[in-house]
Amino acid sequence: MLELLQEGWRARRVLLLGGGLLSDCAAALLLELGARVARVGAGADASTLCRAMHAGRVCAVLAPQAGALCRGLPARDCLRPLDALLCEAREAGVPLTLLGTDAPLSRPGDGVLPEREDDPPGGRTREGLILSLYELYADAASRALLGDAVGTLRVRHMPCLLCGAPGVAQYRRWCEALLEGEVVCVEHPGRLGAFVHPMDVACGMLLLGASFLRAPSSGLYHLGLSPQCLCANRTAALALAARAGSERPLRETEPPDAPQAPLLDGARAKRLCGAICRMSAQDALADALALLRAEREGRVEAELRAQARRYLEERI
Repeated sequence: MLELLQEGWRARRVLLLGGGLLSDCAAALLLELGARVARVGAGADASTLCRAMHAGRVCAVLAPQAGALCRGLPARDCLRPLDALLCEAREAGVPLTLLGTDAPLSRPGDGVLPEREDDPPGGRTREGLILSLYELYADAASRALLGDAVGTLRVRHMPCLLCGAPGVAQYRRWCEALLEGEVVCVEHPGRLGAFVHPMDVACGMLLLGASFLRAPSSGLYHLGLSPQCLCANRTAALALAARAGSERPLRETEPPDAPQAPLLDGARAKRLCGAICRMSAQDALADALALLRAEREGRVEAELRAQARRYLEERI
């Protein structure tokens, strides 16, 4: 897998669209792999995208958080940023445009889990509905239904630690409580949690992108989880507290139930290139704690580069 990543990204020019921790992790991995990374904001207009794509031989445009493209826009305008992005990629001859999301793209079905790529689109939230339209629109572009074909990959993943999704918000609060020396409050201690580090997701996207650059094949891929990503909330909190050196007891609560993100069937991506989230729950939380500590100390970039280097050395 490391050879695939190096073949796909070394000395390549990559345009990263948008900010956020997931994009920062992708940038750190790309730099460790020897890529040349340029970045523009998610709200960049067509002229800005045009200049960025023509500034060098851009081999890929990555939007790890595609939902940021339409954030704050009324529903009727939400396809305009994606259309501008795909049009500029077509004009610049960019081989790959990759869109990532953790939004629920599928409609509620027969309750069969984990969800698969061929489940009916439609979403269960406003963002899920809009991103399912993005998926259909990007698929149409890749099949030359909107003009000359644009190579696109769409990657769906589970919500990441520290990335703001409501379903994983309590895990950030655990880390903040430990940094403040406070008691860790564990909601639904017996529930099985999915602990996904953004570095895992970023690497999965880059593996799929490198595979595409080797042998183009557009489509939607789910990033699945290895069993060690799943852990009971109580067990995970105890392990994190032990790593942080805290001996204070946990406080456990059972607040009103909140919907959990469905697990994803990632067999297709794993078969293609080995893309899967592989960090254990304990390691993912420990690295998340280290990132929050680095944020407070003003050294996030250095910590991300160190974590990216360690990830490539130990897990790929």
